[in-house]
Amino acid sequence: MLEIGISPCPNDTFIFYGIIKEKIDLKNLKFRFIIEDVETLNSLCINGKLAISKISAHAFYYLKKEYDLLNAGGAISEYGPVVVTRNSERIGELSEIRIALPGKLTTASALMWFYWKKFFMDKKYILNFLPFNQTFDMLIKDEVDIGVLIHEGRFIYPSLGFKLIVDLGDFWKKETGTPIPLGCIVLKKDLKIKSVLEELIRNSINYAFENKDEVFKFVRSYAQELDEKVIISHIETYVNNYTFNMTDKGLLSMETLMNKIEQEGVWGLRNL
Repeated sequence: MLEIGISPCPNDTFIFYGIIKEKIDLKNLKFRFIIEDVETLNSLCINGKLAISKISAHAFYYLKKEYDLLNAGGAISEYGPVVVTRNSERIGELSEIRIALPGKLTTASALMWFYWKKFFMDKKYILNFLPFNQTFDMLIKDEVDIGVLIHEGRFIYPSLGFKLIVDLGDFWKKETGTPIPLGCIVLKKDLKIKSVLEELIRNSINYAFENKDEVFKFVRSYAQELDEKVIISHIETYVNNYTFNMTDKGLLSMETLMNKIEQEGVWGLRNL
């Protein structure tokens, strides 16, 4: 029995539905799924607790010696995290900014660091690492000044009255010319099932697209934001051609991120 970690986000539950519910031929493999926030999955893999998992692309920097990168199932997109605030005019007046980040090892945290280094190095910062679904509450309670939003949050913040500071996806693309490597699927190197697992993931994705109504009910049961349009937008944004095959362009985006982390660190974090 192999344990697989995935997040409850619509793209992950959509991608893996066919495997979870055994709707496809599993090639005599047996799986048990652990569905947790991506930062929890990052930590579990750092401690070697999962054989297979979705992780943040940022976390892969610390895991590349122990885990192989799969060419299918990840999240590479033209759209990345967004940074929002309740009062954009106030930000310029502050000498110290309280930041809500969705986990130390998320790609959003790394992207925010690269942006901060370029535009905010004259200011001090206070970091608040917290589960991604608590960011809105922290902003509303004025416990942080800016928040970095991932998953469904990037789709709904305007309706809640928050103001955009920057789309970190746009920032990344302008800086590097590559799509945004948000998350990836990894496999412990001692497990020699990489090609089989990639095939299963692709077959599971195909099943999901061919049976959307059936899969959507399952996806919705795990989604943080229950609005149907938000869930559909999330899937359309993050389940794409790169999910089937990272291609040279997707691999370049991962390599570019790894190099930038190596060169610039992330919030002073060098080793775990």
